Amino acid sequence: MMKTRKLLCMILVVAAISCFSSMLSFAFSATSSNALMATSSNAWPMDDFVELDDFDSIERPVLMNAGELDGFESTVPASFLSLGVGYSNMSGVVKYVQVPFNSQYYASLALPSDCASVNQFFISISKSGLPSFGRYRIKVRFSSNTGVEYNGGYFWSQKENTNAATQSSSYLIDVSQVSGDWNVSEVIDLGGAQQLDIGVYPKSGTTANLPYGGYVSVYFEKTTESPSYTGAGGAYTSDNAVSDTALNTSKMVDTLEEIVQTISNQLEALWDQMFNLMHVPQLANDDKNTGLITGAIEEQMDADRQNTEDIIAAEESNTTTIINNNNENTEKITNGYDNSALNAENDKLNNSLTEYDNAEKQVMDKVNHALDDINFNQSLDNYMQPILLCSTFMQRLYDNSGGFKDVINLTLIVSIASIVIGIYRFKGGD
Repeated sequence: MMKTRKLLCMILVVAAISCFSSMLSFAFSATSSNALMATSSNAWPMDDFVELDDFDSIERPVLMNAGELDGFESTVPASFLSLGVGYSNMSGVVKYVQVPFNSQYYASLALPSDCASVNQFFISISKSGLPSFGRYRIKVRFSSNTGVEYNGGYFWSQKENTNAATQSSSYLIDVSQVSGDWNVSEVIDLGGAQQLDIGVYPKSGTTANLPYGGYVSVYFEKTTESPSYTGAGGAYTSDNAVSDTALNTSKMVDTLEEIVQTISNQLEALWDQMFNLMHVPQLANDDKNTGLITGAIEEQMDADRQNTEDIIAAEESNTTTIINNNNENTEKITNGYDNSALNAENDKLNNSLTEYDNAEKQVMDKVNHALDDINFNQSLDNYMQPILLCSTFMQRLYDNSGGFKDVINLTLIVSIASIVIGIYRFKGGD
């Protein structure tokens, strides 16, 4: 009997282990068709399976803190980051959709209505989110709430040029991935790039990968290591600085024009609102009181008719009085005006102008004598090279200034006038 019990116990233990192993094997072999997916409400996959009772206590998987992954915090504000997807529609046309990250560095992409297959996912950094020109170690980590396998990644950047086509550059990279999460660590030279995308290619283009969302962290660290990727436009040079200055100046002029137009439109709208506020209620009142107003007008007209003769008589009397007064005033103006004081003041003004002309002539004579005494025997050959270099730089800056040329010309005119006035005062002018 004892041997029989021991045999039954061993059989039960073996059966339990086999059942448990088969359950684990089934759980870890889930495919993209039966894997847990995020819903449109951006719920975490574990949310539907967490039981809040006295028997079970299941902890949520901590993927990352907001803007922080694997010990490094994002150096790029979330407002300058966006999550994008590139897909093909039913006609084979490639389209792109982007959504911004919120303040917690989270974003989620819904399934576009015309999506036939998914080509890529990417993190886009705008111009305001990029650091200054130079070499950097860039670290990107994306913690996804969707189980996606990836087939490598890429860098893509672009740069706008003044009066020239926009430049772009791309480079394939390796990515580390686990359970839909992916991260990148590379050395790059930003060059003149004004936008940088870090993307991944999913192994499967199935639409089941959408919705796609998660948390992101982007970290830039200055380095002297050799870069594996150089942004659009190549390494940054002094020529790039001149071009960017001209481009920024042109954009500033356009922005000022837009601001002026906006202010004008706002003033016009404000005027319309004030007019409506003051006159519309009055017009509504007038409609209600039309009968009263008409009656009052008719009564006033009757009164005017009764008083017409009195008004005409009074006007004739007043007209006669006015004519007589005007005749008397005309006689006083034409024959009684004394201009001796005005003549005396005119003589004083003429004398003052004569004295001023004499003083001005003396000053100019002194200036001319001083200029005649200047000796120009010093050779300028030693200064020609620096002058030529400086003039070439200033001419290139002026040629690329666009609409800012008018400001420069006005400034030069005012400066020359100030110099002339200063020389005059320095030589003894009042």
